Amino acid sequence: MAAAAGRYGNLETSFKLAARSLLTAFSREDVNKAFSSFTDAQKERLYQMFIYAIKSLHENIEEEFQNFCEEIDIATALEKVDQFVEEQSLDVLSSDNTSIEDIKERTSKAKKDEIERLKGLLEKAEERNSTMKARIEHLKGGEDFNDSCYVSNKLKQWNSACQNDNDS
Repeated sequence: MAAAAGRYGNLETSFKLAARSLLTAFSREDVNKAFSSFTDAQKERLYQMFIYAIKSLHENIEEEFQNFCEEIDIATALEKVDQFVEEQSLDVLSSDNTSIEDIKERTSKAKKDEIERLKGLLEKAEERNSTMKARIEHLKGGEDFNDSCYVSNKLKQWNSACQNDNDS
């Protein structure tokens, strides 16, 4: 299978790098230390056999990986994931800063709208306070109380007059 682009290509490359680093982690010095009682020629021959075994193992592992991926059709599945991510703009790693800018803009607008709403509420509360203060001052002046007493007295007089007329 040819090297594919996208997620499958990344998976394949990552697998190969991981396998290679695991299989080549044993150096010539490590062989010399591990077999210090052997002659230099024997150590060299062991190292060459080790390299041959590692190369064969590496090829076998890569081949098995390729066969497994083909068997479960992982390339098609990952291609569908790539398409879905592209369609839905869900790929966080490749997204540009516009989404962050959009979030900043929306957040800023929401905060400004909230500030305007709160200013409106504050103005209404201040208007009610002013109205209440004016009414309290008016009541302290006693004008309403005097007017109420006057109307009450007039009603009493009128009521008395009506009763006197009825009694006579």
